[in-house]
Amino acid sequence: MKTDVYYQFFVNSPFAYSCHRVIAGENGRPVDYVFLEYNQAFEQLMGLEGKEIHHQRLFDIFPFLLDKEEWKENLAQAVFNRKPLKIDIKHHSTQQWTRMNVFQLEPDIYGCIYTDVTKEYKQDKEIESFLRINIDLVFITDMTGSLVRVNHAVEKILGYQAEEIEGVSFKSLLHHEDIQKTIDVRKELENHDTVANYINRVRHKNGTYRYIEWNSQSNGKYIYSSARDITERKKLEEELCEKNHSLGLLTEELKQKNKLLNKLAVTDELTGLYNRQFIVQQIKPLIKKADIEKYALSMILVDIDFFKNINDTWGHPVGDSVLKQTGQLMKQTLRQSDTLIRLGGEEFIIVLPYTSLDAASKIAERIRINIERFNYPSAGNVTASFGVAKKMMNESFESWYSRADIALYKAKESKRNCVVKANL
Repeated sequence: MKTDVYYQFFVNSPFAYSCHRVIAGENGRPVDYVFLEYNQAFEQLMGLEGKEIHHQRLFDIFPFLLDKEEWKENLAQAVFNRKPLKIDIKHHSTQQWTRMNVFQLEPDIYGCIYTDVTKEYKQDKEIESFLRINIDLVFITDMTGSLVRVNHAVEKILGYQAEEIEGVSFKSLLHHEDIQKTIDVRKELENHDTVANYINRVRHKNGTYRYIEWNSQSNGKYIYSSARDITERKKLEEELCEKNHSLGLLTEELKQKNKLLNKLAVTDELTGLYNRQFIVQQIKPLIKKADIEKYALSMILVDIDFFKNINDTWGHPVGDSVLKQTGQLMKQTLRQSDTLIRLGGEEFIIVLPYTSLDAASKIAERIRINIERFNYPSAGNVTASFGVAKKMMNESFESWYSRADIALYKAKESKRNCVVKANL
């Protein structure tokens, strides 16, 4: 029963099998091999029919093997010494490669198992061609990360002979900071065919690290990677980056200093408010915007009453203090969008966007009351007069300012400490 099962296994197996009796020469060494048994898988693999094979000699069936002296000698030696042997043969007619695993069954009977390794040989040929023509650094790794093949550029770029690193894990050559990133990139190849322009650091044989830029492609059980040494480029980039950083710091410093200079140019040194230069720089764009968007733009002129008397009575330091405190009182009353400017001496100007004449007059009145009620150190009570004007459409700053100034003059000529609106 067991014999029948084994025979059926042999006959029906999808793998190609054959059995041979050894034909020995005068010296006892094998000179040929007669086919005793073979299965259908063998016939299909070799492209033969049973009647062509049965009890025929091996070299009659495959005469091209007679030209393979080394192959013949290796086979004869293995059979004579009764040792298993693995040899590859190429069929001239089909251009297929077949791997024979030869093993002893009885003293003069040998069995063979055949495997089609054509794809493997083609892949090896592609690898050899890829390695030979590529002038860049080339690594071929399997899916576990072990280096299978490298090309001659490895010695030139990294200092290793091929045999020194073939078979080792690629991770062992990486800078420790780049290992996990490189593993992650390799995982991407499971979902994509290629990964391009990836950079990591690879250890040279002398212990230094080189920056390598990789382009990798998965192909079956291998990953093909070609790469270039970009260490010099990276050094130049780092130097440029450092210089750009220094330049950036210098530029930012200059920018801040220019900003400070611009601020100082339009800032009143005593009060910290904007000065007359601010009007020269900013008032025309503000007027133009108001005319285009057709919103109300009003002005308040402020003049501290009897300021000369304060200087004459208490001295200029007290007068300066009054100017600074008055400026702060006005700022506390105004909105963020309003602009407070010291024109010079004891005169101030307030520009109020989106503000009608009546609304500007109410703001002026609140400021007047705050100043009147404030108890100035040394100077005591101080008052101020106000002239208010709303800019008319397409009116120049000079005309607008003149009308506000006339209103201020009327306030000071009448009773002071009051708000006067300008005529439209």
